[in-house]
Amino acid sequence: MDQPRLSADEFTRLLEEAAGELPREIFQELNLGIGVVEGCRLNPRTGSVIPAYILGEYRASHSMGRGIVLFYGSFMRIYPDMVCDARSKALILDVLKHELTHHLESLAGARDLEIADAKRLLEM
Repeated sequence: MDQPRLSADEFTRLLEEAAGELPREIFQELNLGIGVVEGCRLNPRTGSVIPAYILGEYRASHSMGRGIVLFYGSFMRIYPDMVCDARSKALILDVLKHELTHHLESLAGARDLEIADAKRLLEM
């Protein structure tokens, strides 16, 4: 029997589990924490006319602070067969690590991953 599609609550739980497996030090100064948005997000700035779904986003603001958001709806558009399993957790962990790399680079004053992401979007 097939497992039911991954719910937003299950997605959030898998994200919390994935975050719990990472060293606490990398969350330093991430005062807004990690959140989940149920909707999806598109990035219209690709090299083609086809927008790309955004799975996660690192947000840094001088007034509000730093946080990470994962877009449940975008995951479900790209991976419609996601269920509550190790594969889904691994996908979530990969995106979380990517966004945490943005965070750590931001703290260090670097933009290497941001530049690489922009180049990759232009190639789409």
